[in-house]
This record gives sequence, structure tokens and C-alpha cells, in this order.
Amino acid sequence: MAAPEASTILKSLSERVQQHFAEDRAVLSYHEWFELFLENPARNLRSASQYIRDVFDHYGTEVRQLPQGDVLRYKLFDAPFSDGDGRVAGQEAVQAELYRLINNFVRDGRVSRLILLHGPNGSAKSSIIHCLQAAMEHYSRSPEGALYTYSWIFPSEKVEKSKLGFGTRSDERVDTSVSYAHLKSDQIDARLPCELRDHPLFLLPKVERRALVERLVDEKRLHGDFVVSRYLLDGDLSPRDRAIYDALLMANDGDHAEVLRHVQIERFYVSQKYGKGVATIEPQMHVDAEARQITADRSIANLPRTLQNVPLFELSGPLVSANRGMLEFADLLKRPIEAFKYLLTTSEEATASLPQFKIYLDEVLLASSNEKQLEAFKEYVDWNSFKGRIELVRVPYLKRFSDEIQIYDRQINRTTIAKDLAPHVVEVAAMWAVLTRLKWPDPEHYPAPLKEIIKRLKPLEKLRLYDEGAIPQWCTAVEARELARGIAHLNDEYKNVAYYEGQQGASAREIRTLILNAAHHPRYRTLTPLPLLDELKELVSDASLYEFLKQEARHGYHENARFIETVRDWWLNVLDEELRVSMGLVEEARHEELFAKYVRHVSHLVKKEKIFDKVTGKYQDPDQEMMKEIESLLLAEKENRDDFRRAVIGRIGAWSLETPGQTPNYRKLFPLYIEKMESDYYRKQKKVITHNLTCTLELLNEERPKLSEEDLALARRTVETMKTRYGYTHAATAEAGTYLLKARYLSDKS
Repeated sequence: MAAPEASTILKSLSERVQQHFAEDRAVLSYHEWFELFLENPARNLRSASQYIRDVFDHYGTEVRQLPQGDVLRYKLFDAPFSDGDGRVAGQEAVQAELYRLINNFVRDGRVSRLILLHGPNGSAKSSIIHCLQAAMEHYSRSPEGALYTYSWIFPSEKVEKSKLGFGTRSDERVDTSVSYAHLKSDQIDARLPCELRDHPLFLLPKVERRALVERLVDEKRLHGDFVVSRYLLDGDLSPRDRAIYDALLMANDGDHAEVLRHVQIERFYVSQKYGKGVATIEPQMHVDAEARQITADRSIANLPRTLQNVPLFELSGPLVSANRGMLEFADLLKRPIEAFKYLLTTSEEATASLPQFKIYLDEVLLASSNEKQLEAFKEYVDWNSFKGRIELVRVPYLKRFSDEIQIYDRQINRTTIAKDLAPHVVEVAAMWAVLTRLKWPDPEHYPAPLKEIIKRLKPLEKLRLYDEGAIPQWCTAVEARELARGIAHLNDEYKNVAYYEGQQGASAREIRTLILNAAHHPRYRTLTPLPLLDELKELVSDASLYEFLKQEARHGYHENARFIETVRDWWLNVLDEELRVSMGLVEEARHEELFAKYVRHVSHLVKKEKIFDKVTGKYQDPDQEMMKEIESLLLAEKENRDDFRRAVIGRIGAWSLETPGQTPNYRKLFPLYIEKMESDYYRKQKKVITHNLTCTLELLNEERPKLSEEDLALARRTVETMKTRYGYTHAATAEAGTYLLKARYLSDKS
């Protein structure tokens, strides 16, 4: 049974591959390709920059609504083509700048600059480039992403003399006077692919190319805003292909149709692995393009006699491999400057000069460098020459906590960690990393209403502002409104200075290593934030390890050791809430309902209206005592009660105008106030929580817990909810819960 089954499967597979090959139109004669070209000239006249811009557009965009304002995100950086593997978190400003520069190349008709991504180590410079390259690979396999180049075909003497027919993809018989493109392999003596993967249009003389483009414009087959690149208008065949073209034209008395008979058009797919359309030059590589004479090679011994004495060269190197696509210079400035002086010409003229000749190139040049190397490069005597040919794009560390989390989420999970993995490990790591990157906001940079608020802004409060627009608890309603308006200003405060926010701090690489080290910590059974906190303490104990640890503390910022306590307290707050909810002490919606009731009474009070009481069935005055009781929790020190009420009603009114017909989400609109109400409630429930938590830990840590039936039932419910709702294993609940009990409920400070 196995043999017939194998044959059936392989036959079916072969049929699908053949059908896919035919649908892709992977091999064409020049005439067939030219028909495709005329059907959609804009798609087939794209330069490398136009192609890459289309890659951006192909995957679309989305608007991210962030506290500092709406930003456009290009979805290709979500890596939808690889199920998110290789996704770039955040960095929307870098994406927008890349798109702008590439669009400039399109409008200019040439790639005239090298784009240099610069930033601290581990800020995602390479990840951005590699994600774009992967998108190019995926797009090139779609119908709209088709790319074509050519090879030279030289038939055997038997075919040439007999003019026999040959099989096409559909096995039809075609006269060889049309093309040799579809000859079978046993009918071909020699096949020479174009190493540069030049555009098939290069096989038309320059004058004819320009005339063809003008005709397409006149006939409105090309939109008026479509810019045909200088590469396609002025570029030329590679030296080897020019020699073959001229020899064939000479041998056939100038008959261009005879030359095109020898051309086989091929679809090619971008591939970094195989060096097609994208390539990377590592710092240690020095030879980026070279030519080798191949006239005496046995591989071309079967060329026609007319070509036997023509000097032919073989091109190779990353510059050649990346033609028609993108070339990456990884850590460009780690190379000796003399090794990339050729970029002055290549980036401006799109050519590369080899000892024997010059080649025409069409590729977007992207490079990366860290800040130290760039600053040293600026001191170089020829810096100004390079500066005029380089576009600098800053890639800082992320400043948004939720974006930083995404970096680790795909890498740190239950499939990559041997121990039980508790929630919030990556959140604690990400929070500490972002805190190390934030700079003290200088009050003098802000207008009068914001100055006093900015003076009091702590690092964690600044982090929460960037991340979710959360206003500090000490803000009055008026201050909250002013600060919300100033988030964009805060975010851009150090945008245009050399020492920008996000230049210094812990890198994602270092944090990832710390998490993995914590996973092997001998003192802990599970991976909770506890071993990670120990790893962070070890890291900051030696300030000589990293530059960011040497920064001078300023107004609470850059206090990296203290930030460990900050993230520890944040984690304990979250863990505390999860355990309380799991104990069933209070329904989560209770405080939102209570705040909604407060808003309703305030609204009627402001309007001087009575409220209908569903219980009594009568209209009554708003409950002043209830409002004052809630306000005693919510008002900041010395805040005016009437101002507070007007601010609350005003914010709800503004929200209602933006979202007509929707019920307000009070937790989202007023997270600070809901948190204050919850904190007050749980402070009053401390004894109950201590008892319940002690029972839960006794259940987890003892084989035969001595608990009453009521306590045992509550402990079991708590453990089960922690597992099903929050993802804690029993061991992780025990380890984290024990620490919380000692730190929050049994300590002298609790």
C-alpha cells in the first residue's frame, strides 16, 4: 500500500507545482513579456524604490491612537506574512521617515542617498531592515509583486539548423523563428543568466526606451504622476550582456528581432538566503562587487563561435546580489572608512566602478550604526562629503511600556521556559527597561500652566502618561486636563537634541538575557518576577558594565537601583488585585457602578434637577452626602469641589460628542478615580485579605491543611481562579503569594 500511496501523493504534488509554475508565468519569451508589460506598464516599470514603496502600501496602514496623538503604523512591520515572527514593536516614527525618504527617491527618479539608521545598541535597527526585507520576499511571490529579468539562450546546432519546433509549457509546437525561450534543456547548448537581474527593458536601445515611455504617457497608459526612474531611462546592460548583445546584433546584420530570439524572460523572487534582490554586507566584508573573466571557462565552451573570442566577465558580490532591491550595510561604521568610500559615488550616481568597467545599479541602500560610531564619524575629515549623501534616521529605544512588552512576549513563554512561568515577568522587565530610558522633564521647557505639574512628575508617572495617558493621582481635575493636553509636548521635549530621550537605557537584548538567566535561578521553583528582581539587583551593582548605569541621577530619574523597588511595588499591586478578585471579595464592576451613580447625581445637581428613585417611585434631590463621601476619596489636596464636579461632567460631555449614543466607560475615562475607590475599599478589608491569603497558602503548601470547610472552599476557589483566569500554576501562586503576604500584610510597614 505504501508504494502506490507515495506515487499518488508525489504525482499530485508535481501537478500542483507545475500548475503554480504556469500560473506564475515564470518563463516567457520576450514577446510574451512585452505583452504583460503593455497590459500594466506602471507595474512593470517600477524601480527599486517604487517597488519598496509598493511593499509598504501592499500591507496597508492603521492609525494608532496614542496619548501623544494619532500615529500611522505600516502593517508590514507586524510581519503578517510570517504570523508575526520578526515583528517590530513600536517605532512608527522610524517607519514614517523611511516611507518619506523612499517616496522622495521615487519622485526624484533615482536613489540618491544612503539611509543610515542610527541609535543605541539593540534599538531594533536591524530588525526594521530585516522585517522590510522579509516583506519584500513575500510580496515578490504575489501577482502584483512580480519581478522579471532575463537570460541568454543558445540552442544546439541541431535546433538552429533544422528549425525544428519545440515544446512550450502547454506542449504546443512553436516555430523557433519566434523565440528560443521555451526550448527544452536538451535543445540548449548554453544558458547565461544576467547576474545583475537587469530589467528586460534594457534590451531595447536607450532612444527606443524613451520613445516607448513617451508613447505610453501620450496614450495615458501611464499616469501623469508616474516617474520613470533614471535607471530605466539611462541605465545600460552589464558589460557581459552588452558584449553578447553587440555580438548577436553584428552576426545578424543588425536584426534586433534575431537578438530577442535568444532572450528568455524569467520571473525572479526576492530572497536574502539566495542573494536575490536583497543582500547584507557584514562589517568584516570588504569586497562588495567584483568581476572575473570567464571566457576560458568550460561552462561556456558551447557558446556560438561568434562569442568565443569576446571577453566575457562574471559579476559577483553583495552589490550585484542586491540589484533591483535593497542592500543592507550592517554596522556600517565598524568598517574602515576607506572600505566604503565608493558609496559616495554609488549612492549619488547609482553606479559602481570596477577595475575593468562601470555597472549600473538600482537598489535602495540601508545602513545601521550605533551612536558612538556615528559621533566619531562626524569628526572624520571627509564627513561633509558623506553627509551630503546620507539621510540620518534616528532609532531610539522604545518609550512606551506596552510596546516594550511586545518584544519579549513572543520570546518568553511556556514553550521557551522550562520552569512554571507566572504572569507579569515580561511586564516587570519591560517597565524597568523603559524607566531607565526616561529623561527628567525640564519645567522651563513648558508654558506656565504646566510648569508646576511637570516639576512633580515622577518617572513611573511619566511612563504611564506615555503608555496610556494615565494622570497621576495627585492632579486636580484642572491639572489633569492641562497635563493631558501637554503629553505630546512632553513626548517631543528632547526630540531635536543630541542627547535625546531613548538614547540611553537598558536595551531589549540585555533584558532578554536577564529574563533567561532568571529562568535558571537556583533559589526559585518558578519563574515569577522574584528571580528577575534579583537579576536586576545584580546588574545595577556594577555600574561599570553599561553606560546607562553611569548616568547621574536627577530629580528621581536615572535612579536605576530605585526603579527595581518601583517595579516590584507595581507588580505587588497587580498581584494583590488578582488575589483579591480570585477570593471573590468584590465584584470588579462595583466601583464603576458607584462612580456612575456619583456622576448621575452630580449631573442632576448641576442642572438643578431631581432624580427619580426606582425604589420609592418618587423624585428626590441628588444625594449630597453620597457625593461628598466619594469626593473625600477622589479630590486632590486643596482641590475645589465645584471645579472637580464641573471637570468630571465636562469630560463626559466631550466624550459623548465624540462617541454619540455610547455608554461611557468610566474605568477608561477616569481610571485614576476608580483606582482610588478600590484602594480605599481594600485598605478597609486588610484583615479579611490576610486571613484568606493565609488559608490559600496553607492549602498550597501543606499536604493536609487544617482549615474549616468554609476556608477550604474559599482557598480552593482562589487557587482555581488564579489558574483559569490569570494563568498561575499552583507553584507560582504559592511562591508569589507567600512573598506578597510577607511584604504587604505581615510586615511592620503594612
